[in-house]
Amino acid sequence: MWNGFGVLSFCLASLLCQSSGLRAQGGAEAGPAREKELPQVPDELVAALGHEKFKERHVAQKSLLAWGMKDLGGSIESLYHLYRKAENPEIRLRSREVLKSLVILQQPLPGQGYLGIQMDTARWKDGQGVVQPAVLITDVREGTAAAVAKLKANDLIIGVDQVVFDDLAPTRRFADYIKSKKPGDEITLKVRRGVERLELTASLRRRPAALDEINQWGLLPVLPDEAKMNEDYFQEWLRERTAKERKKNKG
Repeated sequence: MWNGFGVLSFCLASLLCQSSGLRAQGGAEAGPAREKELPQVPDELVAALGHEKFKERHVAQKSLLAWGMKDLGGSIESLYHLYRKAENPEIRLRSREVLKSLVILQQPLPGQGYLGIQMDTARWKDGQGVVQPAVLITDVREGTAAAVAKLKANDLIIGVDQVVFDDLAPTRRFADYIKSKKPGDEITLKVRRGVERLELTASLRRRPAALDEINQWGLLPVLPDEAKMNEDYFQEWLRERTAKERKKNKG
């Protein structure tokens, strides 16, 4: 049942041996990339990826993602080998999803930050009964940073990071603050949801260029699906990575 695990152990063992051999020869020909050993994918997580129970597989996938985020460069390399060599289809599928998530996190993201909501100006009363300005979420776009952060329509954003809305144009101030951030930046949103007060963290995405059409034509553009953009990027990364590996093997 654990054929993928066996292949993984052999693959990683071979890589480590090659690395040790290069260092033994003096390391001059190894180069900087060879000097650092690849992190070992935790054996228990690899095994759990193919567990017979869905819950165990799901938990293992989340744990593997958390492990990989501690060292993006090294873990991406190790997970790439796991994904390529695993024979167990469940291990292969779930390691691919973790690998894709890490590759997306590592990709260069130029441009402005984007949260993914439609909004309007609103007001709310604080504990002293003083009316304060806020941002009302009227819609959350699927697949955006807002959706991932679990923001909902009718949520009131009363602050973001250290910014508190104390003027009559909270939507403009909020939009300008988001645009001042870069894709991948994390922001903390202070939210009122009914009687609840929440603090939600969102990791901003790339601001779609199509949004500029709103200013020019006054229309809401059809934005590209974020999940499709991520999959396309990952597919291109896989093609480049595989081509690089083949070239290296021929050399």
